[in-house]
Amino acid sequence: MITAKELRAALVDLVKVKAGLSAYEVHFDNVKEASGSYFYIKVTSRRKTFDQVFYERSLAIDLQLILLPDGFNRIHRSELYDAVDALDRAVRPVFHVKDRFITVQETRSRIVDGVLHYEFDLDFADYLPVEMPPHMETLAVDLSVGNLKLELKEETEDGE
Repeated sequence: MITAKELRAALVDLVKVKAGLSAYEVHFDNVKEASGSYFYIKVTSRRKTFDQVFYERSLAIDLQLILLPDGFNRIHRSELYDAVDALDRAVRPVFHVKDRFITVQETRSRIVDGVLHYEFDLDFADYLPVEMPPHMETLAVDLSVGNLKLELKEETEDGE
């Protein structure tokens, strides 16, 4: 199972290491006042359950690059386009989370009001670890039919 903490760590690794955009801070919460340009990451999750253990997950990832304006109150769009190229190289063809590799089928990017939105979806099957009930230690069956007697005994794990 991929936990939210593991997903956040993989997204930070994607931005800072794989895309080489380590100059930017990465936030998952709203930022009221920033000291520098940063990424704000929003994850929207959907689950479709099949049984008690397995389910399909769909995660919509929105990486938003917010640049602080320069001294003339301008945003340099070329920096945003460079970030798109770096993210494209880092996220495709697979996104790596813990021991899983999830194929990224499509990416989308747009710039709205000077903010880059780089989006992709992660669609994969996942599972919930279920604690199994304890195994039966002894099973004895006595089947008697006429003169025929059949007796079955189950051994325990320690070989008795």
